[in-house]
Amino acid sequence: MSLEFNRRSFLKYSAAAAVAVAGSSLLTGCGEDEYQKTGKIGSTLKLMGTFKMYDGADAPTYIVTTPATATTPAIGTFKCKLKLKCTTDKVPLAVTADKFLLTVNPGKNEDNYYGNTYVTVEREDPKFTVDDGERDFTITVKNVKLANDNKVEFIYFPRIQASSGNSGYTRAFCTWKMTAKVNSNTGKVTFE
Repeated sequence: MSLEFNRRSFLKYSAAAAVAVAGSSLLTGCGEDEYQKTGKIGSTLKLMGTFKMYDGADAPTYIVTTPATATTPAIGTFKCKLKLKCTTDKVPLAVTADKFLLTVNPGKNEDNYYGNTYVTVEREDPKFTVDDGERDFTITVKNVKLANDNKVEFIYFPRIQASSGNSGYTRAFCTWKMTAKVNSNTGKVTFE
């Protein structure tokens, strides 16, 4: 075995190292991120608390305010009900309009609805603590464009600001994924 390290060996080992580094980045998508929880309607997600999006009679709704045309989707109001409970003593949760985001068609041609312009939280609570127990919150998002089979993500950021030096909080959020289904006869929208 030769210990000679020539140009050909350098290129061969450099290519192998580049493939190994590139391949290792693919593994980061394996498993769920501890700060980014995902579920569907009816799921209870746990991240600094327990957060349930109701199903059944209290499942998300969409009321059309401007009907769809041949060239434009309907515009309306999305509404959902969450049961929230803070489980961390150190820092309270924030349940305010700026902590919610509704995304229609995530990825390409997405529409994002967030903040006070679009979102209203019934009984906002900027300092929701363990002592507050469980509480239901109704979140309304207005002027949402929606069509049949649109993918919808409803996202809650329990804490936007990092605290105690933990930058993980800045990327902590819960996402409920659903698909809009429009009844072709009635125009009524439901979510699956």
